[in-house]
Amino acid sequence: MKNRQEQKQVRKPLKDLTLLDRFLFDTAMSDPEICRNILSIIFSDREISRLRHGTAEKTLESFYDSRAVRLDLLAFDENDIVYDAEAQKENKGKRFLLRRSRLYQSAIDVNLLKPGDLDFGKMNDVYVIFIAPFDLFGENKYMYTFQMTCDEVPGLPMDDGAVRIFLNTRGRNDDEVPQGLVEFLHYAEAPERYGKDIKDFRVQELASQIEMLKGSQEVGVKYMRLWEELAEARIEGREAGLKEGLSEGHEAGMTDGILASIRNLMKQTGWPLEKALTMLDIPEDEHEKYLKLLEK
Repeated sequence: MKNRQEQKQVRKPLKDLTLLDRFLFDTAMSDPEICRNILSIIFSDREISRLRHGTAEKTLESFYDSRAVRLDLLAFDENDIVYDAEAQKENKGKRFLLRRSRLYQSAIDVNLLKPGDLDFGKMNDVYVIFIAPFDLFGENKYMYTFQMTCDEVPGLPMDDGAVRIFLNTRGRNDDEVPQGLVEFLHYAEAPERYGKDIKDFRVQELASQIEMLKGSQEVGVKYMRLWEELAEARIEGREAGLKEGLSEGHEAGMTDGILASIRNLMKQTGWPLEKALTMLDIPEDEHEKYLKLLEK
């Protein structure tokens, strides 16, 4: 058990990160040009104009007592179309991820109008995009695009401006999608394998942009500080757990130690609870337990 915990704490070199790693994805999406380039590759059938209000790790909370939603990217183009892009490295199951996308869509929608504004026609078109290294639907597609349609009248769209897209880096329908999208998805998961074979100029540009990020001293320092904060939080949590464990029993003490780690990390970084739980390697099936304990 000890070796496993120590292995988790080994820092992955910045140069080895991919766009499916949260730190690199968030950093890339914070750059308006990289963000625009990625969206241009995904939406190759239309021009993506200059973006504004591009924000990495934006947290939306509709009501004071509702669950906060952390978005990797929330950006508007010049036509006021909203884009939210998420890197989803871990397959947590179809039900979990589909309903997560529903929550994100709802969180964005409820924040599009000002209080008291009754003109729902002002609501923006919204695209929620998940990029994942697995095929959530099992149809071997690189891209799955969902919009509401009518069951009774096949092909009749609701046309409410809400679109959810799931991108799969391991699709097999190369002849049905643009080459640039295929190259981007392959590069996002395994740049060391596909980086030298890129032909699409936008993906070539993206690869150069990512290499510049990895070579940036500022980004390197930010990554090191993040790792140090996580390591410090884990150490403090273990120490608190051991201390509590001596007097209250091992299991209860370790729980208190983990709670201390969560609170400490949120205080140091300003992260929302969900991200703190993820970055501390707390299993998904234990999140609800700590959510309830932290509410007390």
